[in-house]
This record gives sequence, structure tokens and C-alpha cells, in this order.
Amino acid sequence: MLRKPLFWMVLAALSVGSILFSVRYFSRAFPITTLDLRMNRQEALAQAREIAARLQLPPDGYREVASFGGGSFVQNFVELEGGGVDALRSMIVSGLYQPYSWTVRHFRPGETREARIRFTPKGTPYGFSVQLPENAPGAALSPDAARAIGEQAAVRDWHVDLAAFQALETSREVRPGGRVDHTFVYERTGARIGEGRYRLRLVVGGEALTELTYFLKVPEAFSRRYEQMRSANDVISMADASALVLLYLVGGCGVGLFFLLRRRWVLWRKPLTWGFVIALLQLLAGLNEWPLSWMGYDTAISPDGFTAQRIAQLLLMFLLYFVLFSVSFMAAESLSRRAFPRHIQFWKLWSQPVTSSPAVLGRTVAGYLLVGLFMAYDVFLYFGENRDATHFAVQDPRPEPGAQGKMGCVPIFPIFPRFRCRCWIIGSWHNGVIAVKPLGGLHG
Repeated sequence: MLRKPLFWMVLAALSVGSILFSVRYFSRAFPITTLDLRMNRQEALAQAREIAARLQLPPDGYREVASFGGGSFVQNFVELEGGGVDALRSMIVSGLYQPYSWTVRHFRPGETREARIRFTPKGTPYGFSVQLPENAPGAALSPDAARAIGEQAAVRDWHVDLAAFQALETSREVRPGGRVDHTFVYERTGARIGEGRYRLRLVVGGEALTELTYFLKVPEAFSRRYEQMRSANDVISMADASALVLLYLVGGCGVGLFFLLRRRWVLWRKPLTWGFVIALLQLLAGLNEWPLSWMGYDTAISPDGFTAQRIAQLLLMFLLYFVLFSVSFMAAESLSRRAFPRHIQFWKLWSQPVTSSPAVLGRTVAGYLLVGLFMAYDVFLYFGENRDATHFAVQDPRPEPGAQGKMGCVPIFPIFPRFRCRCWIIGSWHNGVIAVKPLGGLHG
């Protein structure tokens, strides 16, 4: 059948149709791709510096790092119970709430004081937060006096239209140093999305506004259902990982290699080479994302200590990937070679004269044609499942822009973005472990 022209014509037609379907519905499956992203990292850092200087935000002598992202929880709520993808897109365009934003962090090693300044994708200031030490001194104002300070600063410095909000909640917390922090929550009037509420939080620490945050209040009922579904997904994921370890790694690699080594069927040089290559690609991906890791840096740790921890983690992951893929390739290739002696050997696939044979050409062309079908499957999966509140895919399709700033925070290896390494890992793992090894084990 594979040699008949009709098969290739049908496969090509399906591939073209799948690509057209993916192009048509990709933005509906992944609404983040339609964001009007007008601000880049350099502009976010520059505007954050200007705001920090104008408002005298701590700390002095800060370091800075920037990232773009956001959570998928709000996106899942809106798509499932807030009106769907169109409602999500309308919410973003109208500016009622921005689930994705730029965040610039100003921090100083050894200090608790730090500031985070947020911007919308278009570059409009979208709030901030200042973290103060609990024992830092400050005023103990009354709620009315603190509210007046917070509202004046919100209108003057952040251009908040308080007329569109009504006061909802008030709370206070006395800090060990005697400072009283007041929190005021407001709710936007005349606008909601499903059962979600658009809200604004102002925090006055002592005598100054220390936080201004827009957020969407998601109903507790949805939060509970979401956590239940996540818990079920986690259980399935753990069971899947356990089965993978027992069946593929222990059974396929361990038992399979034991018998193959005794019969001298194992070719080890090329598996070690390609295991090293894929582990190296993953290491470079981790180095490329190094600047972004400073967004989660704990200032109680010295920069040298944090750097040493990150290096140790990257080296450990490199070693893990090297061993995992090397052993997997050894077992998969040896088992398949023994089970299918008439098939093209994996390590000779791209060597002459095999590479110029019709069989290799057919496999190569088929691989490219199948890309369209796999892409359409992904688009259909997210587009369809996120419309069903009882069965949906939790997605987080955020870009990974890295970070840039005074610390030399630029991508170290821009040519090695993370998604390319993921493609290498997923493709190699599927070919070597998921597909080849079970067949080889069954026929061996």
C-alpha cells in the first residue's frame, strides 16, 4: 500500500488540509498569539527605572530583571465559564483585565526590600508592589487616612479611574515594627465576565502606597472544581510516570540490555554520542534561560550561592539526560535490530548508500507530511477541550522571552531556544522508547 501513488496523494491532501485547519483556528486555540505586544524588554526596563526614580521605590542600588508572562488559571476560567475565547479576547482588547503582562523586578542581594513594576503588553503601567521588611518602621494610620493616601497616589501616579470602582473590602495588619499596613479592595461596577469580578487592590504600608494590583476574582466553586481536576491529572501523571519507569526503563532498558550485552548485540558508541548531544542541547537551553531565573532569586541567598545552586542543577540535569537517552538509545536500537533484521538499521539510516534509497526518501517525506496532521491534532485538542468544563486541557502557552538588565541579563545562546530542545527530546524519546522498544521487545 505504501508504494501506491494513491496513498501518497491522500496523505498529502490530508497534510495540506490539516495545515489550513491549523492556520484557521490556531489563534482561537491559543489566544495569547493574538496579543498586541508593543513593548520589548529594553523598553520595560527603561520605563521601570523611570517610575522607580520618580516614585522613589526601594531598594537603592538595585539590580533589575524583566519577564513577560502570566497565569493560565484566569484564561481557563474565562474560556470555560466566562464566555469562551471570544470573551477572553474582548476582555484583553477592552483593557478590563490583562492576564499577561511585563514584570520588572528591582532587588538587591541581602535586602528584603524589593519592587515589582508591571506593564500591559502595549506598554502601559499596570501596577506595582513593594515588599517591605516586617520590622521596618512606619506610621500607624487610621483606615480613613490610609485610604486617602492610597487613592490619591493611585489617581496621581497610576492614572486609576476610581469612579469606575466601588469600595468592597478593608483590612489591616500590624507589623512587628509597629507599622500598620492597610489593604483596600475595590470592585469595578457595571462590568463582569461570567461570575468573575474585576477588582483592584491597594495596599498602604505605613504612610505610602506599596501595592496597586488589578485582578480577576474567580468564583470559589470554579476554583474547587479546577483543583479537583488538577488533582486527578496529577494522579494520572504519577501513574503514567511509574508505568514508564517500570515498563520501559526497568523492563526495556534494564532487562533488555542485560540479555543483549550477554549476546554482544549492543552498539554503544553512537548512542553515547547522541545522548551527549541531546543532553548538551538541554544544558544550553538552561543556560539560555539563566537570566530569567533571577526573577525567583531569594535575596537572603548570596548571588554566588545562587549561581552555584543553578550550576549544580544544570549539571545534574545534563548527567541525567545523558544517561537516560544513551541507555534508551542502546536498548531501543539493539532490540529493534534483533527483532527486525531485514529493516534498515537505525544508525545507518543517513549513511551512503542507504540515505539515497527510495525507502529512506519515503520515510522522510512521510515525516514532513505528518507534521501537518500532528499540528491539527494539537489545535483541535486545545480548541475543543477548553470548551468543555468537565474535560479540558490546562494550557500555559506563554512565550519565554528571557530577561535583560543591569546584571547582563541577555539570552546567552539565542540560537538554542527551549522549544527546539523540547522537540529534540520529545522526538528522540518517542522514536527510541515509546515506539521502537516495545516492538523490539515483543518480537525479540
